[in-house]
Amino acid sequence: MRSETLRMALQVLTRNPGRSALTVLGLAIGVAAFIAMVSFGQGARRSVLSQFENLGANILRVRSRASASDVLVKAPHPLSDRDVIALRRESTALGAVVPHYRRVVDFTHGSTRVRTAMLGTDPEYPGLHDWSFALGGMFDARDSRDAAKLCVLGASPAHKLFGDDDPLGATVTIAGRFPCRVVGVLAAKGRSMSGSDLDDIALIPVRTFQLLLGATDGYATIELKPTQPDWLEAARIEAEQIVRGTHGLSLDEQPDFDVVSPDDVTRAADQTSRILTGLLAGIAAVSLLVGGIGIMNIQLVAVAERTHEIGIRAAIGAAPGQIMKQFLVESCVLASVGTLAGVVLGVATAQIVARGMGWAAGTSLLTVVGSGLFGIAVGVVFGYIPALRAARLDPIVALRRE
Repeated sequence: MRSETLRMALQVLTRNPGRSALTVLGLAIGVAAFIAMVSFGQGARRSVLSQFENLGANILRVRSRASASDVLVKAPHPLSDRDVIALRRESTALGAVVPHYRRVVDFTHGSTRVRTAMLGTDPEYPGLHDWSFALGGMFDARDSRDAAKLCVLGASPAHKLFGDDDPLGATVTIAGRFPCRVVGVLAAKGRSMSGSDLDDIALIPVRTFQLLLGATDGYATIELKPTQPDWLEAARIEAEQIVRGTHGLSLDEQPDFDVVSPDDVTRAADQTSRILTGLLAGIAAVSLLVGGIGIMNIQLVAVAERTHEIGIRAAIGAAPGQIMKQFLVESCVLASVGTLAGVVLGVATAQIVARGMGWAAGTSLLTVVGSGLFGIAVGVVFGYIPALRAARLDPIVALRRE
């Protein structure tokens, strides 16, 4: 009986292939849209989080408030060696304390000149940011103490200044006045979410920066890394207390500095991405409902067209439950074919878009299976009303209709 019911359902659907195809297409588009939208959201979320990882995960940044316009804040103290020494000496939760100055200057080699961001920092800076080297290596603590005229170039200024030539050992001129020998080239990281070039950077020893360019305005940032990743909040509180002490601020005074972390922004971006993914999924689910309504409409038309056939079946002994089952099987077949086509279309679309956008495909097995089951459920639910209508037809009234 089951095989006969399925055979009859397939026979009825192939009787009107154009109408059946359009019905299947509506549900297929709904399933494909759901899978693609969720995949877009997940892929974009992963891309956003990876960009924040490039900025340095689990890193706290102490920054001076540049403006004293806030009446609650005294004239801000610049970040200085006193703060760095206190953080290294008094902290128990910090594994690394790396200050740096920052200034945009010209680098010249021969007749080529590029303008890039130069950081005066300590040798620990690349390790703090998980930055590997394409060539050479980093200056060491002795170079920093001796204010050695050494520099490490990012991938962008290295390529602009030297092209395909090996820059190691070459001399570049900083700000048109100070010669500096290249000892390393950082590996390329690409661009940030805002489109800025993460590789447009050059590093020199912090003492060399102070000697060549001066540093009356203090450090631009002091970067801190907790000893353990889950100590981030404890390290934040500890760092704030230490810097308050070096700046002579009591607990009830407004701080003249900020302690921020990419993790704060990462969590906010992650939450926003999840909300947008849910919104996209909700919008796509509407198209699934539209596809289900299409199945209901087609089945209602089929019931109206086959009223005489239903009357004959009932007259020769078919129970209402058997008639309902026949129409439900037809709806399930339509929904299954449409869902399968939608899954294939949705996964293919997600892969193509992910490849074009340069992010990892976010199509998960749970999304595919869930959307498939939801599509079939929609087809069954919307096919129930026409099936119930067919089962409740009066055989005598049905037989009279031509």
